[in-house]
Amino acid sequence: MTAANPVRRYMAQVEFLLARETIDSLLAQGFSKKIVHERLTTEGRCTMNYITFCKLIRNAKAGKLPPLPSPQQAENRQAVQPPSRPQRPPGIIKAESKTFPDPRDMNPNDSF
Repeated sequence: MTAANPVRRYMAQVEFLLARETIDSLLAQGFSKKIVHERLTTEGRCTMNYITFCKLIRNAKAGKLPPLPSPQQAENRQAVQPPSRPQRPPGIIKAESKTFPDPRDMNPNDSF
């Protein structure tokens, strides 16, 4: 990320969630957060600032981010299709047939 090309809002969280398994495994192996961030940045998998990276790790530990799905949940999620919604015809809005009268042609006696 550069000052001229900042990461869009919530894209840092998306990048973090995509690389979460790698991040968790590297941290469990004893690598520091700085080294993990540098590694993901050089691989092109991470474009966020280091401070944002640390905040997302803290949020993941606090349970503020969604947990990693188990392998069974991942398989079920791919197999199950969301139910299709019934198609409804579009709502048609009709304009009133009367048009607004031109005040230059109005007769003052017709208003009552």
